[in-house]
Amino acid sequence: MRCFKVVFSLLSLFLLLVCSACGGGGSTTPTPTPERINFSGVGDLGIYDPSLSQDPTTGRLWMSYSTINTSIYHSPSIYWAVALRLAYSDDNGINWTDAGVITAPNLETLVGPMAENHPTGSIPAGSQGIWQSETSSIIYDPSAPVNERWKLIWHQYLNANLTSFFVDHGWIAMKVAATPQDLAAAPTVKLFGGAGLLSDGSNTGSPVFSPAGGMPIIQLNTDLTQSVGGVDLAELNLCIFVEPGLFATNSAIYMTSYCADASTVPMTGKVTEYIVHFRCNIPCDMTNAASWEYLGRLLTPDDAQLATGDSFFQAPALVEKNGTVYLVVTSVDNSGSDDRYNGCRVYEFIDVNSNQLRRVSGELVEVARVEGDLGSHHGACEAYTGLDGGILLSQFGVKGMASAFQIFKSQVTFP
Repeated sequence: MRCFKVVFSLLSLFLLLVCSACGGGGSTTPTPTPERINFSGVGDLGIYDPSLSQDPTTGRLWMSYSTINTSIYHSPSIYWAVALRLAYSDDNGINWTDAGVITAPNLETLVGPMAENHPTGSIPAGSQGIWQSETSSIIYDPSAPVNERWKLIWHQYLNANLTSFFVDHGWIAMKVAATPQDLAAAPTVKLFGGAGLLSDGSNTGSPVFSPAGGMPIIQLNTDLTQSVGGVDLAELNLCIFVEPGLFATNSAIYMTSYCADASTVPMTGKVTEYIVHFRCNIPCDMTNAASWEYLGRLLTPDDAQLATGDSFFQAPALVEKNGTVYLVVTSVDNSGSDDRYNGCRVYEFIDVNSNQLRRVSGELVEVARVEGDLGSHHGACEAYTGLDGGILLSQFGVKGMASAFQIFKSQVTFP
């Protein structure tokens, strides 16, 4: 659900939802059958995009995830409204329970007229608008004050008349709280903005009805002043940031993000895509631009084409196991009319404090791979040490069917 051009632009996909995970190395062992995670009464169109973190005191695993419902504007077109919910597991993911709270709602309201830079047209008065909340990342920050130890960030943006205005009216939002459940009532902070963001998105009243007022605290593409190893900060100047992923240690908070180069967007819809990497040393003030360092581009389109034959990578997540940090990303095929998720790849960091992923002769070394149904839209994976069922995989099924968006335990594990 994280395509750049138009979110949920998969209206041409009519897919069978028969998910399978890839095995490795030509083994004759039958591929384990993926197991679906389901929460009854949540999202009439299903769930997607999991993010995991653990409470170190109780051992409880927490999952932030997207819940997808049919919009009030469902007729005559297909609209999806996306919000964020929490679930938890007390047995390392064998069983999951929805926590009964919405941490970041969607907002459906008529909007316009509004200024915009989108090539598909304007946002006239009376447009059917949905402020979406999706692609979340949740962490426990052990170094933060007690009332800020749980952090949730996500992508918040406007969809109007079936067009997603990521550039004009979209940002990375954040909440902090003492407990995961307290995130529901915590105030929303507009944390990071990117290239092309328009100022009228700060208006909480007519005609914008933004769910949070003001402009983002940090203009992430221009406000940073520190980089590591001579990395050029100008690489960020034209970045539109989507799909943030947080990772916390005792010494720093790291963030990976998908960066679309705004200079390549107009008319063609084909963008140059990077996975970029940031660090905030402890004590980390995430709302202070001076706290963040740019570590550089982790992955480029050339990396994706060489490693997978696809166009680029999206949906980054950082995962630790036995002292080693891994990068989990989704391979994306944009050869057709829509950007299609094409499974997940796992790569190993030599050093998470730089952009050193393990390579041989310049080519990425693949640690693990998760596949869904051939030709379907599948990816947006997540994992956690000791998680039952291995890496979690998101997959999009048949348009219009009940629970079209689904999350599976892939049964594929880290080495």
